[in-house]
Amino acid sequence: MTKQESVEYMGYTFPVKKPWGEYTDYFRSDNVVFKKIVINPGEEISHQIHHKRSEFWYVIEGTGIMRWNNLDNWKVRPGFTIEIRKNDAHQIINTGDVDLVIYEMQFGQCSEDDIVRLEDKYDREKNDE
Repeated sequence: MTKQESVEYMGYTFPVKKPWGEYTDYFRSDNVVFKKIVINPGEEISHQIHHKRSEFWYVIEGTGIMRWNNLDNWKVRPGFTIEIRKNDAHQIINTGDVDLVIYEMQFGQCSEDDIVRLEDKYDREKNDE
């Protein structure tokens, strides 16, 4: 599918495997995405920003540490929420012994191409998915 085509679907997709765990889309359109993110124990997403979208996170399971802009080491646990606006630097690290599970809603121009990595322990390129 080309980037020009409009994408919208509702329902589960197959999990997308990542070095840190996986995510599953529940709903995706050009302007809104709702997904479940699972970060394995001891793993982390890259320290990153998005230029075209904002996100809202709700932690439902597990514990970890959140980096957000210049604030490091926020402890997260079930019930933790945060709105991450366009161009906010953010990262979450699973410091627990069980999966860290987050529901994420994206809004704006939603594309997995809109990831700029500031740091990445898996040595992925700055704009790789």
